[in-house]
Amino acid sequence: MGSEDIGSGIEPIPHNLRTLRGWDILAIWFGAGISIAEFWAGALLVPSISLLAALVVNIVGHVIGNTLMGLVAIEGFRTGVPTMVLTRRSLGLRGSYLASTLNYIQLIGWTAVMNIVGAKAIDTTFTLLGYPSNYKLWVVFFGLLNTLWTLAGPKKWKWLERVSAILLLILIIWLTVVTLNTVGSINWLYSTNTLTIPQALDLVVAMPVSWLPLVADYSRLSVGGAFSGTFIGYFISSTLFYFVGGLSNAYLGMSDPIAIIATYGLGIPALLIIVLSTTTTTFLDIYSAAITFKNMRPKESLNRQVLIVGLLGTLIALIFPMEEYEWFLLLIGGAFIPLASIMITDYYVVCRGKYLIDELVGGKVRNVRVSGIASWVLGFITYMLISVYMSWLGATLPSMLITSAIYYILSRWFK
Repeated sequence: MGSEDIGSGIEPIPHNLRTLRGWDILAIWFGAGISIAEFWAGALLVPSISLLAALVVNIVGHVIGNTLMGLVAIEGFRTGVPTMVLTRRSLGLRGSYLASTLNYIQLIGWTAVMNIVGAKAIDTTFTLLGYPSNYKLWVVFFGLLNTLWTLAGPKKWKWLERVSAILLLILIIWLTVVTLNTVGSINWLYSTNTLTIPQALDLVVAMPVSWLPLVADYSRLSVGGAFSGTFIGYFISSTLFYFVGGLSNAYLGMSDPIAIIATYGLGIPALLIIVLSTTTTTFLDIYSAAITFKNMRPKESLNRQVLIVGLLGTLIALIFPMEEYEWFLLLIGGAFIPLASIMITDYYVVCRGKYLIDELVGGKVRNVRVSGIASWVLGFITYMLISVYMSWLGATLPSMLITSAIYYILSRWFK
């Protein structure tokens, strides 16, 4: 495997050929957490619950979700294979294709969503600065930029992400200060009580959980810091963006961070936040979609898939409406929270932290594992039933516990 080919396939990557350090992993996930999508999700919380409750739920939800991310990151670091290849152990080879198909669709969807978010934000900023609206042009701009960033490859990502992380840290602090100075007096206890605390927790956990199918794709490229880099990087940026999103929506009536900055005359920082935050988030979706496809078709060209995903994400963004964002997050949670529970239970409990590489990539894995597929289906049903009929309870923690218990029992029956 040549140095230029690192990360282009699904085969295990030896430690001596890996290109990313712990700080690089932290920078990648820090950049992923600074997203207008996170800001919007935070805006859904307040004043549906109080700002104080939202702060607590924000921290607790991210601890839960980021811990799951970190545990999957360790699996990728130890085995050197992508997330979807890891699912072969618990779901079987053909079963992992089901997970891969859902993930591939999800990631193309997220690519489109992020192109939309970036295009709308930058279009709004230019409009406020006196320029005419040109939304579709900005969609194409972000689609092209995100695709080119992805094609740069892992060796160049670490430099791009390090520079971006530093700039984004400065800009996010600036955004927070602007928001706090604008808000003035804060009522920490005011709430419309339209969400229960468990429902709010679901909305927070859903965001880091949506990254779970991607995590090992990057930790397998690292020489260390898989858990800490993933956890800390995403925790810092995502929790802050959730909090500022809730604060600004409740007190300024603005659910868009760019509108805040642009409204108060900080147009250039607004443009930088839009471009950097959109790109540092979206390239992860594009690359992982391509790697996910290679779990089903290992001989497929990575760069060709990157181009296909980038193109589809751009085309869909030109016609895709942004309604029902909350339900989109909940559906993602419904699919991948049970899968995460299965992966973590299988690796850490059933297999006690050891996977046989030949079983993952050597052709010795079963086509279908009944225990994994059945548990995943039952876990998804559990999540959706609770979401619809007992939404006040919150679906995340109950479905995780129930799915893990079901999988552990079934894995003993169907070895």
